[in-house]
Amino acid sequence: MAALYREFCVDRRGVLPSIVAFVKANALACFERGEPIRLIVTSDEKKRNSQQNRKLHAMLQEIADNAWWNGRQYPMEFWKEYYRRRFLLKDEYVIDGGEIIQVYWSTADMSVGHFAELIQRIEVEAARDFGIDWNL
Repeated sequence: MAALYREFCVDRRGVLPSIVAFVKANALACFERGEPIRLIVTSDEKKRNSQQNRKLHAMLQEIADNAWWNGRQYPMEFWKEYYRRRFLLKDEYVIDGGEIIQVYWSTADMSVGHFAELIQRIEVEAARDFGIDWNL
């Protein structure tokens, strides 16, 4: 059976036959096993913009300058990776020997809306956990 997850960007009619073929191939196999499929159709969102990216980096620098964790401060790059791991887990794989490989979303590939949610989550958590006052 084909992979059960695939995204299509429908920007021209020529893509439609591929979508129909993909749905047919997977739907029939799932139906035979008594499993439903989920089909989501949505408009394509614009990717995060440079203003959002600047805001995120300014926030992370504010955290780096003011947050103390376990008796020490960490650089901005640490906090970017920290929050990426906290909030942007994309997939997880277990390989031979039980090792877990985690894959994270890249902030460069995030939509405007998803990026805004990330900024909000960081604001809330940094204020709660480290006393960062974003109103200064």
